[in-house]
Parts: sequence; structure tokens; C-alpha cells
Amino acid sequence: MTALVDEHPHLGVEPVLRELNIPSSTYYRWRRAETEPCERRLRDAGTIGAAATS
Repeated sequence: MTALVDEHPHLGVEPVLRELNIPSSTYYRWRRAETEPCERRLRDAGTIGAAATS
């Protein structure tokens, strides 16, 4: 979803979300999660990374 908005910035975030019936808060939460992963995602990434190197 965020890729669609990134590839077509001329469309605007709010109109795209309105058409897709996605709350803007959900979109902005997705965007924040890309740069600030939650503790669970960090823990999972550490576990997956450790399993891949062993």
C-alpha cells in the first residue's frame, strides 16, 4: 500500500486512502513501522538472523 502512494505522489495520500477505504491512521502507522519497528519485529528479526547464521 505504501508503495502505491510512493510511486504516484501526484495522487495524494488522502484521496488514495479514501478510495481504498483505509483509515489515514492505518497508513501512517504502516509508515512509522517501516522506520521504527516494534519490539516484537526487532526480536523476530534477531531470532531469524541468528537462525540463518547457524
